[in-house]
Amino acid sequence: MTRKRVLQVAYGSLANGGIQAVIMGIVRNLAEDIDFDILVFSSKKEYYDDEFLKYGRIFRTPIREKKNKFLNECEHYYRWIKIWDDCYRILKNGNYDAIHCHNEIESGICTLAAHLLGVKIRISHAHNTASPQKDGYVKMIYKFINKKLIDMNSNVKIGCSKKANEYMFGKKDKKAVVINNAIDLVKFDRTKYMLICRDKTVLHFVHVGRYCFQKNQMFLLEVFNLIREELKNSRLTLVGFGEDEDMIKSKIQELRLEGYIKMLPHDTDIPKLFANADYMIFPSRFEGLGIVLLEAQAMGVKCFASSVVPPEADMGLCTYLPLYDGAQAWAENIIDYIKDHKDESREIRQEVKEQYDIRKIAQKYKAIYCNDMNVK
Repeated sequence: MTRKRVLQVAYGSLANGGIQAVIMGIVRNLAEDIDFDILVFSSKKEYYDDEFLKYGRIFRTPIREKKNKFLNECEHYYRWIKIWDDCYRILKNGNYDAIHCHNEIESGICTLAAHLLGVKIRISHAHNTASPQKDGYVKMIYKFINKKLIDMNSNVKIGCSKKANEYMFGKKDKKAVVINNAIDLVKFDRTKYMLICRDKTVLHFVHVGRYCFQKNQMFLLEVFNLIREELKNSRLTLVGFGEDEDMIKSKIQELRLEGYIKMLPHDTDIPKLFANADYMIFPSRFEGLGIVLLEAQAMGVKCFASSVVPPEADMGLCTYLPLYDGAQAWAENIIDYIKDHKDESREIRQEVKEQYDIRKIAQKYKAIYCNDMNVK
């Protein structure tokens, strides 16, 4: 049988983020049977670039890389032209059987190009929910048009949660399906780290996520500061990258937390980090799922997440807290939990873990790429 060819369309670059982890999990586990290429929207070499080149080609369409904020905003008037031109050219010359778009609403542009060129499988993948930030008129129109294009040209609609599907495809779309974000249960296996000697006199808090408005690290710092006032042995490790990094560093200095918080690069060994952690705080303002929550729970880390995080992220070790309660209430809830659950067991049931096993989830994508589901 002829090997299928699939073009993945990234959300931004191949940096070490949640959506990129989903893409790489699919590619790693299906590379023996399917040929992959990827279109990214960055000129920079990133975390997963070298690994992806083992499986296929990387095409680049750099956008939003101007230093001038005004010019970046103006790009909404014409960015679709660059995306359209490059995607159309790549598809025309690539003889692809499927396109799998992870670039949120702009997947409408890519699936339109694929439809016109006769690509049989055209996938739009919802990874996020609506931001509480208000859009300007240009962005509102841009989103409206692209969502119409998605509806007209995507014949497979996938989301990481019900909420993500409702945001991207609308509540009335019955064809959209949820496929769990998956993790590598061999990599995130707590038993591999049982012999690690760690300082049990310290409470280790962690947060993994892009430094940006969505992930809400400024609120996190306020919460941690209040926790540390009560539990003096608390320490926090942040792992990430992004546009809010300088602002976060300034906030740490303002709160005089330099001796209690570490900021590690995004290429940190995440399984090892979780193996040494007690608690994860994840106060996102909006979230499609939060794959790092799955990874943390698989490693036995208790997680405190904002109530906007979909329930699909709960493997049994999540406590949800509303952001509108404020930092003081968050800190009090976390402190009370720690005091009341000092000797709790944190094992995730095997049947729950298996629902998020990348080896099983990847086979669902293989069936879609190979049209075993009779997609029209």
